[in-house]
Amino acid sequence: MTYFIIFTGIIFLLYLFGFIINDEIDMSFMNRNFTKVIKGCSILTVVWAHSGARMGVGGIQFIAGIGVALFLICSGYGLECSYCKNGLKGFWRKRFLNVAVPFWFIELIGLLLTNNFTLIAYLKDFLFIKPATAYGWFMQYIIICYILFYTIKISKEKFLLNDKRELAVFIAFFVILFIMESTINVNPDMPFFKSKAGFIFSFWNIYCQI
Repeated sequence: MTYFIIFTGIIFLLYLFGFIINDEIDMSFMNRNFTKVIKGCSILTVVWAHSGARMGVGGIQFIAGIGVALFLICSGYGLECSYCKNGLKGFWRKRFLNVAVPFWFIELIGLLLTNNFTLIAYLKDFLFIKPATAYGWFMQYIIICYILFYTIKISKEKFLLNDKRELAVFIAFFVILFIMESTINVNPDMPFFKSKAGFIFSFWNIYCQI
C-alpha cells in the first residue's frame, strides 16, 4: 500500500505540474485541448488503477473502466469533429501514425522486458488478430470502431445518405457490435465490457447528429 500511495502522489504532482506550465492554453469546453486533457487523465486513470491492482489494492482495477469510457467518448467525439472539418482526408494515415505505430512499439518493448515475447504471438497482436497481453484488447477493439466509423462515413458519401439515414446506419452497426460482443466474442474476464464500450465510443457521434 505504501508504494501505491507514493505512486499516486507522483502521478498527481506530475499532472498538476502539467496544468501549471500550460495555464494559458485555451480550454473551452470540448475543444481540442480540453479533450486531450480528458484523454490524458483517462490514460493515467487506467495506468493508476491497474498498477494499484498489481500492488495488491483489491477491486481498484474496476476504476479503470471510467478512464476507458472517458477516452472512448473523447475519441468518438474527436473523429466526428475531424470528419466535419476535413472529411476522411488522411483518416488511416493519422490512425496509423498516432495510434498503431506507438502501440506496436510499446507492446514490443513490454513483451521483451517481461520475457513474454514470441514471434507468433507478436504478429497476431501486430495484426490485431489476438492480443498478446491482457490490456491489448483495447487496441483490437478501437480498430474495429475505426473501421465501423470509416465504413459509415464512406457509405454516407457514396449513397448520399441524409443525417437521419446515417444515424440509423450508425446505430445499426453498433447494435450489431454490441450483440456480437455480448454473445459470440465474450471475454470471460470482463463480460459485456467491450459490448458497452461500443455505445460509449459512438455516444458523441450519435449526439452530434441528433
